Amino acid sequence: MAQILVIAGLLVWPFAAMAEETALDKAMSKDPDRFAGQIGDLISGFGGPDGLGLAGIEEHIALERAGARASTLRRFLALDLDADGTVDRAELQVSQRAANAEGRGRLERQFVAADADGNGRVDAAELAEQGRLAGLRALGEDEAGLLRGLMALDADGNGALTSAEVARAVAGLEKAG
Repeated sequence: MAQILVIAGLLVWPFAAMAEETALDKAMSKDPDRFAGQIGDLISGFGGPDGLGLAGIEEHIALERAGARASTLRRFLALDLDADGTVDRAELQVSQRAANAEGRGRLERQFVAADADGNGRVDAAELAEQGRLAGLRALGEDEAGLLRGLMALDADGNGALTSAEVARAVAGLEKAG
């Protein structure tokens, strides 16, 4: 059985790689200069002198998701007036009174979404889940897969993507198109 799974994995892998290349080609061809600039920034920010590796891409993904989690949790913590680690409907209502109409609606929507068990309180576990979801909304698995797929542009196969390799890939795509 394990051998069948390994063989199936080997048969599926090339097709998955082609799908990533297609998404990568689409991202590059949409606005080649912007793509090259953004990936150049990623290489500079998360790579080393030799270029960007998969570990740097994973750090970027984690940092983007952490920022979104922190932003979401910060909003909920500002509602926790008694600092007990939960937000109840009474605390929500105090904050809603201080908000404009649009803000009141947004607070209500966020509270209801976070209160998964419907008990009128958003507890630590529900807050953590809202943070996790915010991280995925900020940088979803499709985008994370596309970022990981950037390593397909590592022309020399040394595990480090350079700006020169990105420029060559974009130029090659432009010639083909």
